Amino acid sequence: MTSARPRIAILGIHLESNAFAPVSTGEDFRASCYFEGDAMIIEAARPAPAMPAEIPGFIDEMNASGAWKAVPILITATEPGGPADAAFIEETLARMRTLLRAAGPLDAVYVSNHGAMVSTADSDPDGALYALAREAVGPDRPVVATVDLHANISQRMVDNADAIIAYRTNPHVDRRERAAEAAVLMRRLLAGERLEKTFIRMPIAAPTVTLLTARGAYADMIVEGQRHVGADLPVVSVLGSFAFADAPEAGISILTYGKGEKPKRVALDLANFAWAQRERFTVRLTPLDGAVARAVEAGRSGRNSVVCLADVADNPGGGARGNTTDILERLVGEGAQRALLGNFVDAAAAARCHEAGVGAKLRLVLNEGSADAHAKALPVEVEVLAVSDGNVTGRRGMWEGRALRLGASAAVRTGGVTVLVCTRRVQCADPAFFESLGLDVGSFASLTVKSRGHFRAAFDEWYPDEAIVEVDAAGLTSPILERYAWKALRRPVWPLDRETQWTAPRLEDL
Repeated sequence: MTSARPRIAILGIHLESNAFAPVSTGEDFRASCYFEGDAMIIEAARPAPAMPAEIPGFIDEMNASGAWKAVPILITATEPGGPADAAFIEETLARMRTLLRAAGPLDAVYVSNHGAMVSTADSDPDGALYALAREAVGPDRPVVATVDLHANISQRMVDNADAIIAYRTNPHVDRRERAAEAAVLMRRLLAGERLEKTFIRMPIAAPTVTLLTARGAYADMIVEGQRHVGADLPVVSVLGSFAFADAPEAGISILTYGKGEKPKRVALDLANFAWAQRERFTVRLTPLDGAVARAVEAGRSGRNSVVCLADVADNPGGGARGNTTDILERLVGEGAQRALLGNFVDAAAAARCHEAGVGAKLRLVLNEGSADAHAKALPVEVEVLAVSDGNVTGRRGMWEGRALRLGASAAVRTGGVTVLVCTRRVQCADPAFFESLGLDVGSFASLTVKSRGHFRAAFDEWYPDEAIVEVDAAGLTSPILERYAWKALRRPVWPLDRETQWTAPRLEDL
């Protein structure tokens, strides 16, 4: 029987893995977010914590809803990147196990997790994390998890959790709310309630740009699922998945938790809807020539905040490197004026700007010594407008109120284009990045962001939906999935394989 002051362990790992990107190392995790024990509680209480928003969100709701004892174990996270180094994941799981055993008897575990991680040795390290949580409390005590809506849900994750609650917004501005929802559900489970699970994974590898929640088939699925939520169906999670993990677990998934037939019927209806609407998971991008032409015309118009180019193929938020040059080179070459671009990730270039100082004019070779198939070595003449240490507090959207570290950063101008150059690989999803360097986003005629979609919640005060152009350019996160050499993705899968077939399960088999 649960005590009046339940002891709840808190732990998690956040990584969205892109199988085509360089390995995410232990150093990457530790430089971004790594807290153990009481350090987790201290960090969560800061005005701008450097950790996933779910941790303070869960703690705050548990505090508000009654007595409990937080048992902080370990949280680590890093910007989306390549497969996690298996040795680091094994070390982290072993450390969690040690801390869990030392913590004494537990009544429950809360798992804060992205859910689309692969490692250099395993397609489902998230499943191993959930199994560890279940091991810590046994079969009869609650394990509740929150995940990104891009999670690739495995059977192992489902089997080891009493409930998995997914974000419902993309851009992800509801992370605290979903953690609070997890806390509310945790109270119900601690009181003895148990829920039946229904899990359906679809053969649909939806390109990331089709998974916005303001419009589209995926948005419709989330709205319809939430319409049925009630006492007998407290959780409906619709997962868009992350194809770039190149894992067998990838694919749109539906998870429902409740009682009776209703949760099964809702899950089946949502799955049937997804399949019937699969043509809507088709990508339509603007060719590079047309996108650059719009930015050039914007600069000539004399107006501000005219067009935003989304460099969706070079999104650090999906594992890309943030250093492709095709859009920048074309903007400069075509004479674009009053154009702003960020974040361009080049530690060596940022360091040279810091050494030269504000006002200096110098020749840089972007990607010098690190050029690749997508990121050319690009010589540019620049003027250094501003420099900073890159320590920023998010102002709007997904990162509002969160401490962010760009590393040594600089604002430089080359021709009519102003570029934010930074050291650490962080997608351009907050105007505070520019503002920390004295740049007024609204004073420019065009903005190019290296981001897939999270920027929309932060830059919408200048760029409404109709002013945004998703550009067909080079990079590790192009939503044109045919451009990748898939190895582990379960095939056939829509839209890669147009011949893909799917037969709905029978209700009685769910």
